Formats: sequence, structure tokens, C-alpha cells
Amino acid sequence: MEKEELILRNKFLDLARNAYFKNIVTHSTFLNLYEQTIFEMIQNELPNIKSVMFGGYSEAERKIVCFYCEKKPDFDMLECISIAPSNKKFAEELSHRDFLGAIMNLGIERHMIGDICVVDNIAHIITFKSMSDTIINELGTVKHTKVVLNKESIDYLKTVNRSEYKKINIPSERLDSVIGSIYNISRSKVNMYIDAGRVFINSKQCLSHSMKVKNGDIITVRGLGRARFLCISSMSRKGRLFAETEVFR
Repeated sequence: MEKEELILRNKFLDLARNAYFKNIVTHSTFLNLYEQTIFEMIQNELPNIKSVMFGGYSEAERKIVCFYCEKKPDFDMLECISIAPSNKKFAEELSHRDFLGAIMNLGIERHMIGDICVVDNIAHIITFKSMSDTIINELGTVKHTKVVLNKESIDYLKTVNRSEYKKINIPSERLDSVIGSIYNISRSKVNMYIDAGRVFINSKQCLSHSMKVKNGDIITVRGLGRARFLCISSMSRKGRLFAETEVFR
């Protein structure tokens, strides 16, 4: 086991033991998909304790894991913040990287921030309640654009259109074919992402090029993005498949 994995494993074990012996709810910081995979691998080593992962909304990529004995946690330690240009007319085009960079420039580490959903130049950011006031009080600009920040209900994310519909043409439901068509990249590039461990299906790392993608699967390619495979809608006379997907922003 790599040193990084060992450290993370021990952190999970400490959180689980504290929850069990003190009969309290404990939780991790935000985990990326690789860290979530490590957690899934070591679950059988944990003491007799319950656990659940959540990231603020159902399709969240970055999640915290909570350990508890009896009552399931309500995740009231999470909060959502909106960051919007104060003057839309003169605002720069702002990306996920711009918003994340501005927050990290405040001295806040990445694992304290969950998903950042950017829609219409406004970022909706999941974080811990303990961090939200710091971000709101200290963040004034993103790139060169002045911004205004407000707390908002996490439930609001359910109404935000975070995806774009995309129809793809594929020879089969193989994972490598689906990824190549969604992101318009060659099969060799797709293979590089899979072999490097950067592809996840429903938050679990996938190293199989030929795995068959199923309806509803969420595919994440670190460095490219996330998409949901909806269904096969039709077939051409030559046997190629037309599939419906939604690509998350």
C-alpha cells in the first residue's frame, strides 16, 4: 500500500473508532474519487460502525464520509455559497478553475471545498459551514472581476441546470467507445485515461476498457469532466448505436 493510501486509511479508521467508542457522528473532509475508492476498499476493516457518503446533492463528485452508530446524519455541517459577478455586463468569462483558484488564494485547502457548479457565470459551491463565513467575508474578486457572495439553500442545486444533452454515435456500449464519443477524443487517448486510473463509474475507479456502460451510469474522467449515460435511443441500419447522454458542466 502506498504511503498516501496508508495515511488516508488510518484517518478513516480513527474517525470510525471515535464515532464508535464515543457514540458521536464524525466526518472526513471532502474526498475526491480516488480517495472514495480507497474508502470503499477498506470498509471491511472498519469497526462495527455505520457510514454514508454525501456531497450536498445526489450527483456530487466530491463527498464527505460520515461515521455514526444510530441516527443517520443530516449533513447539516455542509453549506452552499453562490459567487456571482457584481456587474454581469463587464464581467469576464469565469471558469471552475478561476473560482477554485480564488478560494485557494485565501489559504483554504482543496479538501475543504466540495463541488463547484458553474452555470451562467455564477458558481454554486459546497463547503463546510465552518468555512463559509471566511469565504464570504474575504473573497472580493475572481480573476479581475468583482463578485458578490451569498449563502443559499443546498436544495437550490436541484433546480440548477448543470448539464447539457448530447447524442452520440457508438459501435457498442463499451466504456472506451462511450468516453471517446462524449469527449471527442481518440481511442488511444481514452486508453491512456483508463490505464492511468482516471476513469470512474458511479464514483468507483474502473480499469476495464471493455466494461459495458449501463443506463444511468455516471462516468467521470478526471481532467475531462463527468457525464451520465442515459440510454440507447436507436440503431442505424449498419448496427451502430445512437445513445443519449447528459454532460455536466
